[in-house]
Amino acid sequence: MHTILIVDDDPLARMHLDRFLKREGHATLLASNGQEGIELWREFSPDLILMDVMMPVMNGYDATRGIRANGSGSGMPPVIFLTGVEDQELLAECLHCGGDDFLSKPFNHVILRARLNAWLRRVEMAAKIAMDREAIEHVILKMRQDDRFTPQSMRILMTPVETTTGDLVLSTLDADGAQLVMLGDFTGHGLAAAVCGPLVSDIFYGMVQRGFPSREILTAINDKIHGRLPVDMFLTACFLLLDRKVGQVTIYNAGMHPVHIFRDGIRQEGPASAHTPLGILPEINFSRLEQTLPVEAGDLIYIYSDGAYEVQSPAGEYFGTHKLPHALYVLAQEQKPLEWLLPVLTQFQENEKLPDDITLIELKV
Repeated sequence: MHTILIVDDDPLARMHLDRFLKREGHATLLASNGQEGIELWREFSPDLILMDVMMPVMNGYDATRGIRANGSGSGMPPVIFLTGVEDQELLAECLHCGGDDFLSKPFNHVILRARLNAWLRRVEMAAKIAMDREAIEHVILKMRQDDRFTPQSMRILMTPVETTTGDLVLSTLDADGAQLVMLGDFTGHGLAAAVCGPLVSDIFYGMVQRGFPSREILTAINDKIHGRLPVDMFLTACFLLLDRKVGQVTIYNAGMHPVHIFRDGIRQEGPASAHTPLGILPEINFSRLEQTLPVEAGDLIYIYSDGAYEVQSPAGEYFGTHKLPHALYVLAQEQKPLEWLLPVLTQFQENEKLPDDITLIELKV
């Protein structure tokens, strides 16, 4: 049984549709105008909406726009307009405003039944896909929870656009006590990108535990991505080997933005990318990619994915171009929670929804 919302200001039309749908085995919700329809949609999340066009208080066009602007996922039911409008432009507006289909009044029961069944099959299929996706996301999240992760002297901000993220943060200590940290950002975001994370994670932790040097770990990761994943899947990555005893950090930057190092409030811009992302080329000379910098106790090292850099203002300015270095300076000087950055980003773009996964790592020497 499905729940169908009827939005129509004509009480006889509502009654007629109510009886017809109940005979078909569906539950119904009844609204006499668009505003009531939106309120019932918010409260009960119907599977499908039958929408009239011309109504008092709020017409069907505006009601549908309101639903589309505020719904997502299962909150986006199909909207079928049932209308006596014959003007072609007004009928086209039924689709332009976010509707999925329309039938002209007076409608034929056989055609209405066929249209309803077709759209409800899509609803059932979408629900099954959502359930399957949730199960896959749960598996991936479990796979990414690795007990070999060592968050020594680290603060991490991760805000995925979806449940799972294409960004990857790995950290562990080698046999000599040096800390190896890797920030990776797979192509895109969400499920397709996140499914690649465990592949890299197993290589990273397994080879560190067996004592392999950084270059060989990165070579193995590059080989696996290049050999196993589709050609359009690659990994921008920043790999750090921080040796606090010696006082140096070795950085391999493959496609990431520059590393930032702060010492007593003074920013030193570390190496920018010196190579294409991992997985694009079959072989990479990591000795040429390697850059080593001296560090002192108390230094703060920041690495971040594209998500923060590429947030744009309405005028098209990138946050990373001028604003990000100052934001990192504030974080370093005042030791604010890393979450402080999120409202700064949303205010800059004048939109609450960030378009990409945001990952920021602060590593203290």
